[in-house]
Amino acid sequence: MDEFDLLARSLPDAPPPSQEVVDRARTRLSATMGRPVRHVRRRHAFWGWTAVATVAVITAVIALVSSLAPVPVPVIAPPRGNDALLRLADNVGRLPDQTGAYWRRPLLNSGLIRVKAGDETFNVLSVSRVDLWQPRDPHDPVQARMRQEYVRPATPADERLWRAADSPSVAQRVCTPGTPAKDCGKVRVSSEPSKCVYTRAVEPGGVFADRRLGALTLADLAALPADVDGLREKLRSYWQANPDRQSFEEFLPRSSALLGMPVSPAVRAAALRLLAGLPTTKVGGTIIDPLGRPGLAVAFIKSERFFAEFGADDEVAERYTTILDPRTGTVLAPEAGIADESTEGLAKGTYLDYTAWASEAGWTNDRPDRPRSCRLSDRPIP
Repeated sequence: MDEFDLLARSLPDAPPPSQEVVDRARTRLSATMGRPVRHVRRRHAFWGWTAVATVAVITAVIALVSSLAPVPVPVIAPPRGNDALLRLADNVGRLPDQTGAYWRRPLLNSGLIRVKAGDETFNVLSVSRVDLWQPRDPHDPVQARMRQEYVRPATPADERLWRAADSPSVAQRVCTPGTPAKDCGKVRVSSEPSKCVYTRAVEPGGVFADRRLGALTLADLAALPADVDGLREKLRSYWQANPDRQSFEEFLPRSSALLGMPVSPAVRAAALRLLAGLPTTKVGGTIIDPLGRPGLAVAFIKSERFFAEFGADDEVAERYTTILDPRTGTVLAPEAGIADESTEGLAKGTYLDYTAWASEAGWTNDRPDRPRSCRLSDRPIP
């Protein structure tokens, strides 16, 4: 029995979800490949997303809050190079195809924020949700919705401090010395959803929302080769059609995007085998994702020696990982930023920021309703 058998037994009996990668740090990470590592600083936004996006449920609230304790990394079996991806590919290749009228992609986008109220300093977790319904019929409108789910104390210990400060609805963000006042405003603390916007329009040509590999349609994805050599050559054609300064070898790790796209299990298995053979791919072993789900941690590109701001500390070491479903090979968390050191209010191993696909991702025949109490926007959802 290997780690995948053990992981599968620990998961519920529900049908395996299909996760879609929308990796808002992918560009930043890939930009460092083959270059000297630079310090990367960024501020946590309340809500946002770098690819097209969509909505929210409250299914993982307890898991989200509790997951901000230091991340446990229960290694079930020691990793043996990238063989784990090859074994996973063998299992994925035997899975049945899934069908439906819409590809639904629910993304939870979360960040930890250090705040102060009265004499108490504590952390709050900001969670937004984006849902996208991509129709199989290119004449059907694409619908995307984004909503701020909540901003509230991150852990039970943080909640006790918040209550000791008389449960304020507004707290002051803690920032590094010298931060301009406009970048260090107050944070509204609330468990109620807010800031809901949506878009609904036909996508010209039926192009799929995730364009990391190019302007592909669902039909293009369905026609992808299911063998490694054929897939590599198809990726070469994508690279040639969109030339940039990267070599083809530097471009190849982008094929990890396929693990979150609506491709067949056979194509996903071919992508796993291709990725397993790349020198940039590093399997980190088993991990519990931000929503409490067991998964396989993998870095497809350089993922360490980055730095983030947290509270008054402007350089907290942070590493990134992609977390895969150990049964389906799809993505559970396309970007999980984990603190690589401790600082005031933050323990090493804590999820500092992350994106994670909710379990209802995948094909569905349910047509999306126009969201109520939600503002129709004429601008693309970020």
